[in-house]
This record gives sequence, structure tokens and C-alpha cells, in this order.
Amino acid sequence: MLFLNPWLLIGLAGVLVPIILHMMRRQSAKPLDWGAMRFLFDTVAMRRRRMEWEDMLLMAARCLLIALLALALARPFVPPDSTVPWIFVLPLALLGVGALGASFVLGKVSSRWLVRGIAMLLLFAGVALVLFERQLNLARFQNTGSRDIALVIDASSSMEIPGPAGKKSFDRAIEEAITLVKEAPRGSAFSVILGGPAPDAVTGAPLTHRADVIKVLEELLPVGGPFRAHDALGVSLLNLEKGYHRAKEIVVFTDSQRLGWRLDSPSAWTNFGDAVKGLPSPPKLMVRSFPPPEALRNVAISGIELSRDVVGTDREATIRITVENTGTEAVTPEPLEVTVGEQVLESAAIGQLAPGQEETIEIRHLFKESGPTVVKAVLDAGDDLPLDDVRERVVTVKRRLPILLVDGNPSGGFFERAAGFTALALAPSPELVEGNQASDNYLMEPMVLPAPEITTLKDLERHKVVVLADVARLPRAVADRVAAYVANGGGLLILAGPRIDEVFYNSWDGPGGAVSPVTLGSLRTDTEGIQPAPSTFDHETLVLFKDERKSDLGKASLSGFRAVTERRDGGSIAASYSNGEPFLAGRNYGKGRVLLATSGFDVRTGNLTTRQSFVPLVHELVTWLAGAGGVELNIDANWQPALALPGGGGLKGTYFRAMDESRGIAIERVDPTIQFDWKDQQPYKGMNRDRFQILWEGHLVPPVSGNYRFRMEVDDKATLKIDGRTVMRMVSQGQRESGEVKLEAGTPVPISLTYQEEYSYAVMKLFWQIPGGEMKIIPSQALLPLTGNREKEIVARGTAVDPRGQERKVNVSVGRRGRLLELEGAAIPGLYEVNIPDQLGEELEELEGSKVPLVVRRDVRESRLLPLGEDDKALIRKSIDLVEARNVTDLLAILSGKGFGKELWKFLAVAAFFLLLLEVALARWISKSRRSAEDVKVEFEEKSGPDPEILERMKGVRKAE
Repeated sequence: MLFLNPWLLIGLAGVLVPIILHMMRRQSAKPLDWGAMRFLFDTVAMRRRRMEWEDMLLMAARCLLIALLALALARPFVPPDSTVPWIFVLPLALLGVGALGASFVLGKVSSRWLVRGIAMLLLFAGVALVLFERQLNLARFQNTGSRDIALVIDASSSMEIPGPAGKKSFDRAIEEAITLVKEAPRGSAFSVILGGPAPDAVTGAPLTHRADVIKVLEELLPVGGPFRAHDALGVSLLNLEKGYHRAKEIVVFTDSQRLGWRLDSPSAWTNFGDAVKGLPSPPKLMVRSFPPPEALRNVAISGIELSRDVVGTDREATIRITVENTGTEAVTPEPLEVTVGEQVLESAAIGQLAPGQEETIEIRHLFKESGPTVVKAVLDAGDDLPLDDVRERVVTVKRRLPILLVDGNPSGGFFERAAGFTALALAPSPELVEGNQASDNYLMEPMVLPAPEITTLKDLERHKVVVLADVARLPRAVADRVAAYVANGGGLLILAGPRIDEVFYNSWDGPGGAVSPVTLGSLRTDTEGIQPAPSTFDHETLVLFKDERKSDLGKASLSGFRAVTERRDGGSIAASYSNGEPFLAGRNYGKGRVLLATSGFDVRTGNLTTRQSFVPLVHELVTWLAGAGGVELNIDANWQPALALPGGGGLKGTYFRAMDESRGIAIERVDPTIQFDWKDQQPYKGMNRDRFQILWEGHLVPPVSGNYRFRMEVDDKATLKIDGRTVMRMVSQGQRESGEVKLEAGTPVPISLTYQEEYSYAVMKLFWQIPGGEMKIIPSQALLPLTGNREKEIVARGTAVDPRGQERKVNVSVGRRGRLLELEGAAIPGLYEVNIPDQLGEELEELEGSKVPLVVRRDVRESRLLPLGEDDKALIRKSIDLVEARNVTDLLAILSGKGFGKELWKFLAVAAFFLLLLEVALARWISKSRRSAEDVKVEFEEKSGPDPEILERMKGVRKAE
């Protein structure tokens, strides 16, 4: 406990006034000898103890009254994070004052000095604790003069909730930040960090010119999304390091939501604490909180989901929209409005939602056009946070879903072919199996390939899903190719029928490790047949088949299946048979997905193919597998939102118009592989047919360690350099191999290839032979188009319009994270319209068209307003000195070296008022009590006259005479 006006504590000397008056009254009393006093001695002796207690209470009350008034004028306050509880210090001091005053009433000398000693000890303890608290706070809040101050402004969605007088929390934060800048002590420099999904250092370093800082603050706008406070604090430390002052401070204006502080990761705060200690003077973290109102009306659209990962134009899909009441009051919103593209769907009534209640509205809809389509839900709830009453989702409606079925038993009859029934389940008619085309709106596009012909397949990557139907084994080169295809986002369904070689599948490895989710055993038979057990179905593809009343999948009988000896890391059992053996297993593999059925889908192993559930089962499996690949047009909010694009590996090619580089560059692009045969044509429009040159640059990433060999097929000249050393040089057409080059797995090394064409045909192909492998074209996965020490290379540019209608720059880059389409600036949640570079639109189905919608998702947790708890603050205090300010006045007090905290004068003033009433009542009661005790009637005899009996006798004598 400290005091804002410590000099007014001199008023505590007023406590001596009633003591002095009492002493003066005692001394002014003079003893008088009066013989009649002997009649009162007995009465006074009996009442002496009672009168002493009454005087003690009255004296203590009068002293405490004066002490309370003096303390209230001194304005005591409790500093933040006080180490000494005021509820202990204040009563200690008041007890000492009361005991001191009461001691002067006592008549017995020994008792008087004993009480005075106790009183002095209590007063000394109280003063010592106050001085101890003051010393601690002097070190904590001392005025260090010039300092760098980082202003962190929470720009999340919840900061737009109206506060007192209807003003939004974000606007109040800006106003207080401007006041802080204007009134802060001289010599202060300020940096501004705008907090949102990712922090934005608006000022590169602390600024000393206050007008510039105020202008920056006035131009800030809320970003939306969650406030990543921990990241913002990290950026503020980096910003403060650029300042010139030794003293540093961080001021955060926020609503103190728990989301974004990374409180579930103590190690993150430990690292932050280490960074704080690295500054010349560890800063304080001052938090000015704008909590939401206690009575909050808010309904949020928390999600839009579809019943299938892959949606086509051939059948309806279910749109599931979740609405949640995140406020404290019941709300009855207007009906939910949903639009799909330009089509407005029928409104859906919701009804009243209680606090914490969640409702899901399901709408069946048939998408009529392929391509990216925006599903938008709007709710008119009239609540305090309208931003979360709107939600969008981009659905990529597929025109076609190419599926490759590799038949491991192509020579059998139709009903015994391993892929026959699966192809029929995917095809709209039997004619498709023979090669006819599907109707325009049919999604599935199956192609059956006999297993022996798989080595001739050239367009594996065109297919979204590969089905290996009872394929015994794959050639090594094909197996590596399929594994890489799945790791890059493809889907793989393995039907483990009677012909497969379990040794091959158990040893099949690729970039993502073991391909199979389980280790397969031998083929087992059951003459009575076993059935899939719906009670064991534990996968999203099997949701439709769990209810046995609506599905006959559990009635299928299988006579043969593959045993499973163990589940591999990353694999999971999705369903089992009635005897407990696994029926379906799956795993994520790189960017793709793998499913394995332990039985074939044909008549050789049972009657599964005759069940009504078979066709929807195959569709569910295939669509789930196909859902892993492609471009996801719904992304989370962060700084510079980015789409992960397939591919991206290769070398950066600079195509010069002619042999003379001064003629200019025709194009710069990324070539996935170097395997060109232009014959006698131009490599690109605007270039010569002859007499041109091309420079390819980038990095080579070896998959394994060892000695590599390279080969070039050239017409006319080429030079290959690896890690700055010339490996090969060819000055005439033909082929040539290099010597051995030792490379380390995963370590990128610079590579450059210079090609020159003189005349006639033009050919340039680059091969390598990895240790223990064959000579083949260097794949794109082993090439990065990065030059120099760059982390990424921009290969295309475009523009986008954000939810506010402002234009943003778009960059397509390639780096160690792969190929990305990045939007510059903060990720404002909502719908964007992106102008796609032509190269991407031609390459990726999801990005077809000149403009593509992109949605930055809103985080519904931002609407739930879960505040920081005391345990959370304790974790933060372990890394940095956390100070909670109630207003901007407190912040200025800290920066000026003054104390601040919760003031107690009101409590003391109220206590003094009631004590005054108590003192008056006590004084009147004592006075009345003493008057009533003294109201005793005493009759005195008159001894100066004659005795009445003698007078009577004398009267009798006279009469007798």
C-alpha cells in the first residue's frame, strides 16, 4: 500500500488532539475534601472498571476517526502486483492508532505502558511494510528519462465490439494511444505494431517526432481475425532493438482475449523471456485492457462444411452451416440467407438460441457449373459484433475426376476381373469401361489399365486417384513414381486381393516412408464367410454405412481376406470384420492419402459387389482420396495469406532473344525439368529460331547421399556447373556423361546450365544417375529455382481485391516451402477476388479463369471472448514484468515514475462516516448511562433544630398544664 499524497500523512498528528484534551481534563481536576464523599466511595469503586472501558472505547473511536480522515486525504492505493496485502497493512496501522489512544485512559501504570508498547509495535510494523512496498515500486516504476516505447494495437475482430457510449474498443484504443504519445515524458520514442493474425510493424524503428507517430495511429484500421499477441510481442522486441535509448517499454492495447497468447506453450514464453533478458534494460509489459460488456448479444456463423470433399455437377451435395450463440443473452436471429454463386437459396429459420447453444442447418444443393464457386451465408441478428454474421466458403466444383484403375487380373472373365465392378460403380454405364465418354455433367472419369501395361503410362499425374486392384507388384521405377505421385497430393486405393505379393507391399517405400498403412500377411479363407462390422466403422468415408437400418454393407459376406500383422506409424484401422480382423486401413502420405482394403472388390472373394451399398462405398472412398490434392482456396488468417500450389520445382530459365544478351530477354520462367526438343522452332515467341541462348539457374537437392553421374543430350552447345564447378561442357551436338560428383542428401547445391543454339535443330536434355539407380531425367522435385542466397524466387505477378475493395499485389513465388501464391499485406478475413496469372490458369484446374475467389477464414474462437485468467498472467510474469493499467492515466503514471493502482480513499471515507456516527452514539450512551447511575435520591437530616420527639413531648406537657 502506497500514498498519492504522502505529505498529507502529517495529518495523522491530529490523533494526538483527543489524547491531549483528555490529559488536560485529567490535570485540571482538583481533589476536594468533603466528608460526605465517604458515602460515595463504595459506589465509585464498583463502577471504576466499567468507566475505564467506556473511556477507552470512546478515545479509540475518536483517534481512529481522525486517522481515517488523514489517511483518506493522503489517498492510499494498492500498486499492481503488490507483494504486501493492503488488507493486512491498513488494519495493522489502525489497530496501533486505536491502542495508542486507549492507553492514555488506563489508570494502572503497568497496563498503560504495556498497551502503549503493543501500539508502537503495530505502528512500526505498518510503517515498515509501507516503506518496503515503496522501495520495491521505486525500483519498478522509476523515471528513467528517455526511453523507447512499442505501442501494440490489437486490431482483431473482437475489438470492434461497442463499449461505453457505443464507441468501439479499437477506436478507444487509438484515442488512448494518441493521448499517451502526446503526454508521455520528454525523450520518448515510439514504434507502432498493428496486431492481428500476424503482426505488422507499421514503423520500422522507434520515432521521436510525435506528430509522425500520431499520424500513423490515426491511419490505422482494424484487420480482423485473431490477435496473435505472442507474435506481436516478438516483433515489438525486434523493433525496440533498433531504438537508441537504453530503457524500453511495451504497451499493449487489447481486449485481453486468451486466444493468440500461446499460453498452451510454456516453452514459447521461456524463449520470449530469454529475448527480453537480451535487451540492455528489460522492458515492462503494460496492458491496457478493454474488456467486452458483461451483457453481450452475439450470434456467429462458425462454419460452412460440405458432405463431400469432392463436389461435381452430377449429384446434390449437403451444405452444413453452423450457427453459434457466443454471447451472454438469448438471441432470435432472422432466417439464414444462403447464396451459391449468384443463386439465392431458400431462407432457413433458426429460432431462439440460448447462450452457448449451437445449431446446424443442412441444405441440399446441386451445383450447376464447374469451377470455384462461393457459398455465402448471412445472418441478420442485430448483435454487437456484425463481422461474424457473415461467412464464405469457396467450393471447387469439379468438371471431371480422372481415376486410373490398374487391373491385376485382366485375363479373367468380366465378373472375375479385379477392377471390373469398381469401374462399373464409378461409371454411369457399362459402355464407359470400353472407352466411351461420360455425359457432360458426370463427375467420375474412370480408365481401366491392365497391370502389364502400366509401364507405358505417361500421364499418371493427370489422374486424381489410382486404384491398384489386386495388382501383384509394380516395377521399381513405377512404384517410385506412384509413391511420389501420392506424396505430391494424389490418392491411392489398394485392393489387396488373392494375387498380390505381400512382400512387395510391405517393403514399398517412398518419399513419405512406407506406403502401406499396415503390414500385410497371408491370404486367409473362411468358408462360412465374414462380414464388415458397422460398429467398428471409424472413418469419415464410412459415416453413411454405420446405421444398419439404412445400409446393407454389414450383410456382405467375404470368404477371403488378407491378414494384418501390425499397424504402421501413421496408419489407422478404419473398419474391421466381424472376427476382429481389419477390413479397411488408411493414412495420410505426404500431401496425399492412402486407403487399403484387405479384400478384393470382385466375386472371387465374396458378394460385397452385390450389395446396394457397394456403389456409394466406392464413391465415398474415391472422393475422399481425391480430396487431398489440388489447391485449397479457403485459408487461415495470417500475414501475407498464401495458397500452396502443386509443383513449383524446377530451374529458373532466362530465355534471351538472341545470342547477344543485349537484345533483351524474351521470358523468365520456371521449367520443371530440362527435356526440350524444339526441333527447328522457336522456344518462345519473340525469340530467334537459331542463334539464341538460355540460362537455367537454381539449386539441386539430392534425395540420397553418394556419388552422382550426369548426362547431357545437346544440340548445339551447353555448359553444366554444380556448386560453381564446371562438371560438363559440350561444344557440339550429341551426348556426354560426367564423372562422379559427391552430394549430400537434402543439402541444396547451386546448379547452372547454359545452352546455346547455333542453327537447325535445337535439343537440350539433362539426366542424372543417383547412387544405385538408373540414368533418367532430373525430376522437378530435386530442383529449386532459387538463385544466390534467396529464400524464394518470384516467378509471376498479379493483383487481387480484398474485402474492403482495396487492390493488393499478388506474387507467385517458388522457394523451400514449394510454390506459393501470396497476397501482400495483412489477411483481412473475408472474400478476395484474385486475378490469376495466365500460366497458372492454364496449369491448374482450380485456378481456371481470369479471376478466382479466395476466402480467408474467420476464427470463431475470436467470437467466444475467453479472457486471460490469473494462471495465464502468472505464466506471462515469469518471462516479463506484466503491469495491468486501468486507463491511460495509469500508463502515464508508470512512464513518469509515479505510483498508481487501486485507490482506497473511498473505503476510508465511508469507514470514517460510520465511525463518526458510532462515536456520537457511544458518547451519548456513556453520558446517559452515567447520569442515570448518579440519579440517586439522598435525604439529609437537619441537625441544627430541636428533636421532633422532644417537641411533641413538650406540646403534651403544655396541654397537661
